[in-house]
Amino acid sequence: MRTAGLPAGITFHQLRHTYASLLIDGGESVTVVADRMGHKNATQTLHTYSHLWPSSDDKTRHVLDKAFATVDGLHAESAQGSPSASTGVKVSS
Repeated sequence: MRTAGLPAGITFHQLRHTYASLLIDGGESVTVVADRMGHKNATQTLHTYSHLWPSSDDKTRHVLDKAFATVDGLHAESAQGSPSASTGVKVSS
C-alpha cells in the first residue's frame, strides 16, 4: 500500500469495500458489483453490501420528486407567460 502512496493504516480490505461502495453509489447492479468483486454469485454480494443499495422507498421518492419538480417548473413558466414546454406557445396571463 505504501508504494501506491496511500496513508498508513489503509488495508486492501478497505480498498475493496470502497470500490464496491463506489460502484453501488454509481448505480451499478448487484450482478455487476458481484462480477467486479469476484464473488461466486449475487447472493454473496447482497449479504455483504445490501445496506448500501438505496431502498425501493428511496428510489420511489426520488422519481416522484423529480417528476413533480418538472411539473412545478412547467406551471411556474406558464404563470409567467413563458412558452409552454409541450406546445411552444406563449401562455398569457
